[in-house]
Amino acid sequence: MNTKVSFQKCESYDKQEVANSIKALLEPLGSMSAFVQKNDIVLIKPNMLSCKEPERAATTHPSVIEAVVRECFDAGASEVWVGDSPPAIFGRTEDFWNKTGFAKATETAGGKMLCFEKDEKANVNFKVFGKEVTASVIKKVFDADVVISLSKMKTHNLTRITGAVKNHFGFIPGFAKALWHKKFTKVNEFSAFVTELARSLPVKLHIMDGIEAMDLQGPASGRVKKNNILIASESPVAVDMGFCKIVGLKPESVPIMKYCKSIGWGPASFNDVDFVGTKVEDCIVKGYIVPPAPPVYLIPDFVLELIRKMIWTGPNLKPNKCVKCGRCKNICPAKAIEVGSNGAEFDRTKCISCFCCMEVCPIEAIEMKASPLMAIILKLRNVRNILSRSKKNE
Repeated sequence: MNTKVSFQKCESYDKQEVANSIKALLEPLGSMSAFVQKNDIVLIKPNMLSCKEPERAATTHPSVIEAVVRECFDAGASEVWVGDSPPAIFGRTEDFWNKTGFAKATETAGGKMLCFEKDEKANVNFKVFGKEVTASVIKKVFDADVVISLSKMKTHNLTRITGAVKNHFGFIPGFAKALWHKKFTKVNEFSAFVTELARSLPVKLHIMDGIEAMDLQGPASGRVKKNNILIASESPVAVDMGFCKIVGLKPESVPIMKYCKSIGWGPASFNDVDFVGTKVEDCIVKGYIVPPAPPVYLIPDFVLELIRKMIWTGPNLKPNKCVKCGRCKNICPAKAIEVGSNGAEFDRTKCISCFCCMEVCPIEAIEMKASPLMAIILKLRNVRNILSRSKKNE
């Protein structure tokens, strides 16, 4: 049986329009009452990557949060908690809640905010390429009767896209996330870790906010792209499959999706999905630019050591923007950053290209840079892809 993925067009973040759209989005899946029962305690996990305003499209929009909280109460929930843990908290967690609009939206709808950093922790055990792994997540994810994920449609310089599957990474509190980047430095390893973590957590419903999305150099410093879409499914893999479908991305070109297919978790292709709600052809997004998957991650280790100085991608400081706050240095799992008189300085010999520094930079002073040889490789691959698409259209 195919997995259902619901699409719903939504033209703005007007509260009433979003509320109506969320209701319509969930109808093909049985409405919210198919997931939330009377007296249930619900945990909603949006994407709170950065301490930024909603219009920056780095976080789930508060109008979507408010609408989903209301739907939960309408279905009979007794309590609804909303929370997430960004890569690192600098200052008060409440500052994040207020800046993103999460606190007001949750309070308005009758819910409560949950600080993941202060919540009790629980261990989850799973294997990544045969190795036993134990990760600590918030205990509330197991204590709640229903857990709902509210991801944001964004690109990612490491994993290409960050969607419903990767949203589970936020159940690991604060700085611990950076340590996992250090442990799994290659994108295929990190993708496997995130996927196995997601498989270990009891999330029942996955909704993606793509009304205003982010492309180019996401997930924190990209371009705001108005896609006017909401996506929902019981499967996070299926939601990400819907993401790929409407932006014209091959699922097998996304490391997380490729790994999901290899272990048989979720739909393996578009043919395994029933797209319901708004017609697919009415949801297609034009001009959504996804970062290329750096071929450096496909090179064997012994070869990589020989050519590392010539082929690399990593963070680079934009001229005259750094305010020397030190957040990038504090979050770096590889200890590859120092803050000098001219701002952040990156040690290429230590950098693991996880781009955590980009995620926490409050003024978007860091961008992705490729070595000259890598830039040529990427350009040649883009030309090949364009020629390949042209042949198909002939």
